[in-house]
Amino acid sequence: MEALSAIERIIRDLLVFVVAMSVVLAALMVIISRMPNDNPLRRILVALSYRVGATAAAGMLVIPATPFPGLDAIVDFGAPIALLWYWWTFFRDARRGPPEKPAP
Repeated sequence: MEALSAIERIIRDLLVFVVAMSVVLAALMVIISRMPNDNPLRRILVALSYRVGATAAAGMLVIPATPFPGLDAIVDFGAPIALLWYWWTFFRDARRGPPEKPAP
């Protein structure tokens, strides 16, 4: 019974963490929406939220693709490669900094 109790505590803690992170994400989205469009922090946080959404979508895509043998293999190899490229472009673009504004 101690093993079941330990598993219950772990699941409870994970759920509390997920809820807390969801609240933080919602608060960040409100803060981001109030920033001016040319703010570099807003650009980075918007790109970050796109990446987090794409990662969650790739995780949700795996579940319905599992019963199909060919599709399962494509998703198992293609999704991580696409996500690695997508996240790499985030860090590459974040390192470059804001785009230069053209002279008027």
